[in-house]
Amino acid sequence: MIRKEIHIGSIIKKIMDDRGIKVSWLAKQIHCADSNVYHIYGNPCISTDQLLKISIALEHDFFQYYSDVLHEP
Repeated sequence: MIRKEIHIGSIIKKIMDDRGIKVSWLAKQIHCADSNVYHIYGNPCISTDQLLKISIALEHDFFQYYSDVLHEP
């Protein structure tokens, strides 16, 4: 089985850039330092708890990228 690589940090950064959302805003929403958000950008994976917080803050289902892989031929 071939597994599609998902770099969730890059996806989060792209959504934020597309919406013009600043790092400091997200950091405040998820109760962390700005440096942690930059760290998230560089990570291909993060904890589900953290991904849920980010999904809620940005009102975007980041879990869908993983679910989509399950439905690929």
